[in-house]
Amino acid sequence: MAPFAGMKLFVIIALNSLWPSTQPGGAPVQNAARHVSPTPPGFTPVAPADIPHILADPGRAVTDGGDIALFFPGCPALAAPFLLFRFKRLGFSRCRAHLLPEGLALTARR
Repeated sequence: MAPFAGMKLFVIIALNSLWPSTQPGGAPVQNAARHVSPTPPGFTPVAPADIPHILADPGRAVTDGGDIALFFPGCPALAAPFLLFRFKRLGFSRCRAHLLPEGLALTARR
């Protein structure tokens, strides 16, 4: 069952990276489900329901220093190029995606 969940996340990320939602609003990143899996220190977990909102407006998750660190629990490595494409398209630099056993970690700087 886990491979299907990973593929569902891949499809959500791929579609929202190529054709992001243009509707403003959505749940703030701080309300993301933190109990899904262990999150690496310093990363903000992104629940599957929050993926369209964070890819439409990732500026909500940027720290005062201009850094962003997101963790996508259970996300397969196939989604990394789509995430990197979206963040580079939005003007982020130093974009990095790291595959961890628990999911995909993304760091970038604005």
